[in-house]
Amino acid sequence: MQKLLARCETGMLYVGCFSTFVMMLLTTADTVVRYLFSSPIIGAYELTTNYLMVSAIFLSVAYGYRGGAYIRVTFLTDRLRGKVKTAIYFFVQIVSTVYGFMLVIATIQQVKRIYSDHTALSSIDIPLWPAYVIVPVGLFFMSLLMLLDLRKVKAGKSSLFQDDAPES
Repeated sequence: MQKLLARCETGMLYVGCFSTFVMMLLTTADTVVRYLFSSPIIGAYELTTNYLMVSAIFLSVAYGYRGGAYIRVTFLTDRLRGKVKTAIYFFVQIVSTVYGFMLVIATIQQVKRIYSDHTALSSIDIPLWPAYVIVPVGLFFMSLLMLLDLRKVKAGKSSLFQDDAPES
C-alpha cells in the first residue's frame, strides 16, 4: 500500500511540475506574442488559471504534506511534554484528516455541479470540469496520507508534526 501511494504521489508531483513548466512557457509565449503582434494567445490566461495552476498546486499537496512543508503554530505544544502533547497531536491529526476528507466531499460536489452545468472556458470551448477533478484527487491523497500517519503520531513520526524543513 505504501509503495502504491508513494508512486501515486511521485506521479502527481511530476504532473504538477510539468504543469508549472508548461505554465511558464505559455505565459512567456503569451507575453512575447502580445508585445510583438499586439494580440495575446487566445485562451492562454484561462488555461493557466483554470488548469495549469490548479494542477501545479493540488497535485503537489500530498508531497508538501509528506515533506512537512505546511505551516504549524507550535507555541503551545513546544512547551508540553508526554501524554498531553501526544493527546493534542492525536486530536490535531484526526481533525486535520476529517477536515481534509470533508474538503474532498465538498470539491466532488463542486465537480458534479460544474459537470451538470456544462461549464466551459469563455474564450475557447474546453469543458471546465476536468480541472475541477484535479482538486479532490490531490486533497484525497493528502487526506489519505494523514489518515495513515495517525498510527505514527505516538512515535512522533507523523508528517504533520515534523520539526525539520523538507530536504531539497
